[in-house]
Amino acid sequence: MKFLQNEGEPDHLRAPSSCVLCDLGKGGGEGFDIEHYVLLRASQCYVVLNAFPYAAGHLMIVPYAHEGDLLNLGNTELAESLELTRVAIGVLKEIYNPEGFNFGANLGRAGGAAFGDHVHFHVVPRWLGDTNFMTTLAHTRVIPEALPDTYKRMKAYFKAI
Repeated sequence: MKFLQNEGEPDHLRAPSSCVLCDLGKGGGEGFDIEHYVLLRASQCYVVLNAFPYAAGHLMIVPYAHEGDLLNLGNTELAESLELTRVAIGVLKEIYNPEGFNFGANLGRAGGAAFGDHVHFHVVPRWLGDTNFMTTLAHTRVIPEALPDTYKRMKAYFKAI
């Protein structure tokens, strides 16, 4: 019960003192964006490659607002999040020709969110037969493309937007 009430939690499960998604949102120029795989900055949200992808091209749409509850995001943030999702899906279709997508958000730590205090949306391109037992047996993901290569391929498409 102490764990569920967030008391006596082990250090490795405690929230960091700063928010990684907020830090990425603040940016630091073009070099920062390249180093951290930020693909696009809009007025309410930014688009970034997931540093721990489930598939090549796994993106996140992140509102700048540090908010952990979807119900507290404003209409402009939600509308831009959905518009950027549409843009991201278009880019992913053009580059990777996936057969489908996973799109959604893990809300709260219990919902699987690594950053439960900052709502963000995942866009994951999928192909029939793209999963195997590696994740289950070895807790390892097999991604056919390195993040810097994915970033270079995708950045050109996002620059055109």
